[in-house]
Amino acid sequence: MVHEVTQALVDSTPVKKAYINCMSIKSSKDLYETLLEQIADPLDFPEGDAATIVEKLLTPRKKSTGVYLVVLDEIDHILTLDLESLYKVFEWSMQKTSRLLLVGIANALDLTDRFLPRLKSRNLKPELLPFLPYSAVQIKTIITSRLKSLVPEGSPLPFIHPAAIELCSRKVSSQTGDLRKAFEICRRAIDLVEMETKQKLEAEVKEKILLATPSRRPLEEKSNLSSPQRDAPAKDLSSMLTESLKTLTIENAPRVSIAHLNKITTAAFSNGTNQRLKTLNLQQKAALCSLMALEKRNRASRSAIVFQSPSKSQTAAPTIKLLYDTYCLLCTRDSVLHPLSGSEFREVVSSLETLSLVSEVDGKTGSLTMLQTPSKRSKRVGFTASVGLVDEKKVASCVGEKELEQAIAGLGTDILKSILSGEALD
Repeated sequence: MVHEVTQALVDSTPVKKAYINCMSIKSSKDLYETLLEQIADPLDFPEGDAATIVEKLLTPRKKSTGVYLVVLDEIDHILTLDLESLYKVFEWSMQKTSRLLLVGIANALDLTDRFLPRLKSRNLKPELLPFLPYSAVQIKTIITSRLKSLVPEGSPLPFIHPAAIELCSRKVSSQTGDLRKAFEICRRAIDLVEMETKQKLEAEVKEKILLATPSRRPLEEKSNLSSPQRDAPAKDLSSMLTESLKTLTIENAPRVSIAHLNKITTAAFSNGTNQRLKTLNLQQKAALCSLMALEKRNRASRSAIVFQSPSKSQTAAPTIKLLYDTYCLLCTRDSVLHPLSGSEFREVVSSLETLSLVSEVDGKTGSLTMLQTPSKRSKRVGFTASVGLVDEKKVASCVGEKELEQAIAGLGTDILKSILSGEALD
């Protein structure tokens, strides 16, 4: 419906178009100035506030036949800058005399409901046109049609085996459904085949050169060393390799196999530490930042007490009770975050253990429990039998500080950075 209305307006009225990638916008002022530059010539207007000039253009007092079609891509980015600017643009498009036809592209389907609730209260809720993730059949069809366009009709599919395309389509659709991800996997798989082909041809060329040298011939066939060399000089390795590569065409070039695709998709969709950190919610990240801050302080304390005996030195592994107290202290400092209850916090730590981002450590030595032998671990089966024992369990982080710093970017960054700094512990 939105498409039909848009097309009808475009077909029946004079249209000025503007496309803005919001990732390049740095402030609300920058948004208005960019918008003014694209829909009109700034020289035609007196100097002044860009927002006021744009508003007069888009919402005149009298109705006009002209329409401004503005597309705001990656609109989520503006949320991190200034909500008021986004409210203004939406409100301009929904006034009775508006000349603005606004198309906003966002990753979140509920963007207006979650971040712009004022629109709904004023009965200005925009129409939503959701784009569903690509299915395996759609991804396969698109990749196959692109490859078929490279060869005459009826020719075999080049570069990628059909079974490998099927695997790629199913993998991507089950993970993200992002067509760009599918194209990226295909590109990396083709690069892998290209590298293997070059290595194979280079090995063959080197073998030919070695067989052509006198040292590879039987001793009795060697010519007198004092006589002039009669053999033609061996061809240059790079030139011979280039000639071998020239024999490859779209039709006979090696194709990506299932094995190649498996190797690439395993790397692309591996659930590594960075990926696991990105899936954490704000409270999980806050707990992990609190643990990291506490560990940093304990390491600093141990390095400062250089003359203290090892038996009296502090351990770097805190108990869950100490970690919870630290977490509460860091969260309530300047009221940055409302802390969880004790039972909720224990569940958060348990979830971090499940993701292998936090590990239980031995109480005496500080070593990881997972490194103990099964016989020793069996004695600790009842360790989590009660809340009191759980609170005395010692834990350690399994991630690096740099990895954690990269993972806390986004929503709540300032809060998490404040907790990670551990300033309230000083």
